[in-house]
Amino acid sequence: MAMDKMKRRDALKAIGVSMVASGLLFHRCSNEKADRVVSRLNLDLKEGRELWERERLEELNSYTFFDPHERETLTELVDLIIPADEDSPSASDVKVPDFIEFIVKDQPELQQPMRDGLKWLDNYALQRFQGVFTGITADQRIDILDRIAYPESEHSEFMQGIAFFTLLRELTASGYFTTEAGIDYLGYVGNRPNVWEGVPVDVLRQYDLTDLIT
Repeated sequence: MAMDKMKRRDALKAIGVSMVASGLLFHRCSNEKADRVVSRLNLDLKEGRELWERERLEELNSYTFFDPHERETLTELVDLIIPADEDSPSASDVKVPDFIEFIVKDQPELQQPMRDGLKWLDNYALQRFQGVFTGITADQRIDILDRIAYPESEHSEFMQGIAFFTLLRELTASGYFTTEAGIDYLGYVGNRPNVWEGVPVDVLRQYDLTDLIT
């Protein structure tokens, strides 16, 4: 995309922080579904689950929604959104495609938008570059995503693509930032006891309050 890798990661980090802070991560879910989103971190864990939870997980894991081509496209997309860098793994490295597979099966209302969006992406790639999304060059894939990820205006030609990418970006960030690697990247440590030692020195310097440094 137009932004470099680090800027993309910083932007996604901001999305992750805002999602955690606002509860947006679970805005599509009932309380029971939100519990299952959190539980995706350990989908194979059996202890501590009620019977209905185990049965539900077994049901969702008993079939596959995305076909192989859709899965290949999805994997390419999530890694374009959150690529690996020197500090952390890519989205596919932490199984974000598995997370999205799980979510669209758990929330069937997302299935058609995701499937239609992937079809739109292939159709646009064929029209513009004479190949499906996974069959064109990296620069060509980025060119397409720039048009729907950072649209200058919501042109009717791209409306479906923009809506799809907005949903995909949200799901990718949700999946990534509910993994150990994603939480580490956010720097989130939760509530921990500490000792108040005053305003940090770098903050005092930032606001020209160095006279308060003791």
